[in-house]
Amino acid sequence: MFENRNRILIALISLIITGMIIGSMFIKLHRDSEQSKSKFTSSSRNIESFEDIINDSIDDTDRIQKTIDFVNKKGGGVVTFPKGIYLIDAEISLKLKDNITLKFEKGAILKALPNNAESYEIVKIHDVENVSLLGDITIIGERKEHIGKTGEWGFGISIRGAENITIENPFIKDCWGDGIYIGATTKKKYSKRVTIINPLIENNRRQGISVISAVDLTIISPKLLNTNGTSPQGGIDFEPNSENDMMSNIKLINPETEGNLGGGVIISLKKLQQSDKFADIEIINSQGIQDGLDIRDMKNIKGTVIIDNKERLLQLN
Repeated sequence: MFENRNRILIALISLIITGMIIGSMFIKLHRDSEQSKSKFTSSSRNIESFEDIINDSIDDTDRIQKTIDFVNKKGGGVVTFPKGIYLIDAEISLKLKDNITLKFEKGAILKALPNNAESYEIVKIHDVENVSLLGDITIIGERKEHIGKTGEWGFGISIRGAENITIENPFIKDCWGDGIYIGATTKKKYSKRVTIINPLIENNRRQGISVISAVDLTIISPKLLNTNGTSPQGGIDFEPNSENDMMSNIKLINPETEGNLGGGVIISLKKLQQSDKFADIEIINSQGIQDGLDIRDMKNIKGTVIIDNKERLLQLN
């Protein structure tokens, strides 16, 4: 009889303890979820709610920027772009702020106004964190209408000194320089935790994508096509500008390249020859590279470059 009571008592105690553990886990998960929601979706605005005019000849940059700034001041959230063409002064740029998501509905286009600038950025993601570009994103440069003849630094998206950045399904074409540029600012020597998924980047003048300084960069299933106009003319080019730049934990997965005059993938690490930093670049499933994989300037470089599970370079000194 006493043994049965003891067994029942032990079972009840076990149930209580288990319930307490599960309950505490649920509370933590709920708290984490609420914190995440408050961090990223505390406010949302549709561009139309700010009386933005689309599909006309009027510069939309200022009105869109005011929307982004408004949401940022509320703690962050989502700015939605309905279908339409939005004209952007790329010399001024759309400047992203912390905790902002731009969501593009099908048929929403950011189109750069013609200019004569040697450099510009249609979308500028500099020295910020927790930024996403989602949906049916189309960004069109002004290469065909460009007024000047010099320069090579007109970018569709510029990511510099930024952290926790996600870009999904962008279609970027006709930029005076690069479709996407990833690098540093004077405040931060690299961009960190950047993920780019399914980009289609076509007919840009200098590069499809330039990777200058990055840590924890993942690019998944990019299509990089027909880069032409001014060197290097690569589909994607991993090329630091100085010994202070970083090339750490970089993954290029399932790339498809074709028609790029300078080659599909370029890895040129010459600027790291005097650096103590380790390069770490991996290309997974390279079969879709149709116009060349060029690994150059590797003397005295520390680190690894892995192509389809085969190490090409290891601790070169």
